Order: sequence, then C-alpha cells, then structure tokens
Amino acid sequence: MLQTTAIKEYAYSLGFDTVRITTAEAFVDAERVIKERIAQGLMDGLPWFTVERAAVSCHPDALLPTAQSIIALGMVYLTEQPDETESSTPHGRISRYAWGDDYHETIKPRLQQFAMWLNEYARSEMGEQAATRLFVDTGRMVDRAVAQRAGLGWYGKNTNILTRGWGSWLFLAEIVTNLPLAPDEPLKATCGSCEICLHACPTRALPRPYELDNTRCISFLTIELRGSIPVELRPLMGNLIFGCDICQEVCHVNQLSERRLLQRPETVIALDNIGKRKTAFQPHQEFRPRPPVGSCPELIPLLSLTEEAFRERFRRSPIKRAKRRGLLRNVCVALGNIGDPQAVPALTRALHDDEPLVRGHAAWALGKIGGEASIQALQEALQIENDGEVCKEIQYALSMKNG
Repeated sequence: MLQTTAIKEYAYSLGFDTVRITTAEAFVDAERVIKERIAQGLMDGLPWFTVERAAVSCHPDALLPTAQSIIALGMVYLTEQPDETESSTPHGRISRYAWGDDYHETIKPRLQQFAMWLNEYARSEMGEQAATRLFVDTGRMVDRAVAQRAGLGWYGKNTNILTRGWGSWLFLAEIVTNLPLAPDEPLKATCGSCEICLHACPTRALPRPYELDNTRCISFLTIELRGSIPVELRPLMGNLIFGCDICQEVCHVNQLSERRLLQRPETVIALDNIGKRKTAFQPHQEFRPRPPVGSCPELIPLLSLTEEAFRERFRRSPIKRAKRRGLLRNVCVALGNIGDPQAVPALTRALHDDEPLVRGHAAWALGKIGGEASIQALQEALQIENDGEVCKEIQYALSMKNG
C-alpha cells in the first residue's frame, strides 16, 4: 500500500489547503437521501439531477470500475472584500465564490498535474499504473459525501461541508483511483444544537436541518433557474444577483474563520484536518475580487451590457453560467427591491430588451418602484409587447401600484 504522506504533501505543494483519503465503497446513505429529495420535488429545476444520476454518482466503481480509493481535496476561497464602498447608486451582491476567477479553471489543471504525478509515484513505488478519474463539482460525484467520510469536514445543517479552520469557505475536488490507500477517519464534529442558518434564510429554503429545498434557494434562483423567478420569491431576494451566502455568513464556524482572516490577512494559521501539522493560509490570488466583477457591482450599468460585452466582462468568472439574460433578470429584481428611482430610465430601456425574460422582470421592477415615469413606461410597453408572458408581467406590475 502506498504511503499517503507523500501524496498529501504533493497536494499541498499544488496549492490545495486540505487533503484526506477515503475508500471507494458505495455511499449508500447519500444515495438514499438524494433519491428521497428527488421524490419530494426538492430538486426540481435541475433536470440533470435524476435518480439514475444518483445511482451512478454514489457508486465510485460505476465511475471507475477498478476504484479502490478517493482522494478528497479542498481549496479555500475565503478572501477579504476590498471593493465594498459607500455609494449613492444601487449595488448588487455576488456570492463570495464568484468574486474572482472560475474555480473550475483554477483547480482542474492542478488535478490533472496531480494525476500525472500520482501515476509516476505509483510506478516508482509499486510498479503499477494508476487509473484516475478527476472531479471538480461538474462530474457525477457526491463530493460532500466524499468529504464527510474522508474526514475533510462534517455536514452542516445548511447542507454545506464545514471544516476546522476555514468553515465552509472552500471548493471541493476528488480523485478516484485504483490505488489502495490507507483511509482517514471521519470527524466527530457536528453543529450541535445550533440552527441559526435555518432561520436566517429569507426564502425558507432550509425547512429542516440538513435539508435544502432547491426550488426556493436564492443560489438556484439566480444561477441555475433558466426561466422566470416566482413572483412571491422576488421580494425576498434583496440585492443578490448571483448566488447567496446568507446561510454561510451567519454560521458561527464561518464567522470565526473570517475573523482570523481580518486579524491576520497575510497568513491565517489554521490546524489542518490531518491533525498533525499546521499550514499557513494565504488567500488564493485567483479568488480575490477582480475589478471587472468584484463583490458588489453597480447595478444600473449592468442593464446596458450587450451579449458581447457580457461575455468579455465575465469570461473568466463563474457568473457566465447565468448567461446574460439570467444576470439581467436578477439585476432587475435587485433594482426593484432596492426601489431607487434612479433605476427607472435603465429599467425602461430594459422593457425593450431582445430577451423576453429581461423585459418581464424589468416590468416587475418598475411596478415595485412605482411613480408616474414607471407607470407610463409600463403602459407604453403594453401597447407594443407581443409576448404573452411579458404582457402578464406588465399587467401585474401595473396592478402593484393601482390595486
């Protein structure tokens, strides 16, 4: 059996902040829970999240027939927020994980390098060829179940993995391999009696501990949802335009991690989950807020983005996943919730956007803001609108102030 110390040390050298190992046995409990959630309709809106997918993702040998071990990796994205400034113009909020570069593009090359090194290491130590499958959130792998069983962290009641030292502010990745590796033990830590995250969610997307109603989650609504955001949920979204960190921000474990960062921003010292060494943590440069994206962009200018300008501005960012129409839809909702009349001219122009999705949510925002200019814009748009759903949105927006 290969020595895991060298494997873990190499993971650290690649920039991973924590690494643990577990077996490739089936994740029976995770499969049962996932199938229950699907049957309850809690995963609606994710057409790719099927019972068939669950059956595969919870069985590593279905991903790699010769699988014996899984290397669980974590890369921290906890960074300071230097671009938050007072301003008289409306600003939106972006989930912390999207402040910098797309983590897939940052982590995947390191995983590929890790796999090549692992193959050479196995050949030199055992004379064997290493077979590997790599996962960074996009493949069929139950990453949180892997992280929990490997002892990388424990399940939080908000369904995120919590770790010692960094809370849930880290990206997960996995290498499934045919190599026999000594597994680590799961952590015994839990959230105890704390349920602050459940009560903090504005849309009540956490009805019970360890259970997420995907259809009400703001992260789903602003990123994965391709259609119209349910009218009853829009006022609860505040100025969030891509993702949501509320259930993480209120977590005491995460707040402790953030305090450490603020106190010692250059080198936050955290005890690694191996429990034998300390590692110096410095925020990864790739995940720090970048000027073109940042953490709280001005909203009104975003409504003028063309398709080409959107692609250029967010080409390195996770925000590109929402697509232009999705992001502008979210911006309209945020502007409606902020209620600043400064946004009326831009929303009026958005009433004539090429995308019906944007037009409909611009109408809702104008109805929410109200005022003569908003009502006039809505009435004029209604005369020329030929999309039935958008017409309903305009009529509803007019009724918001006239009813």
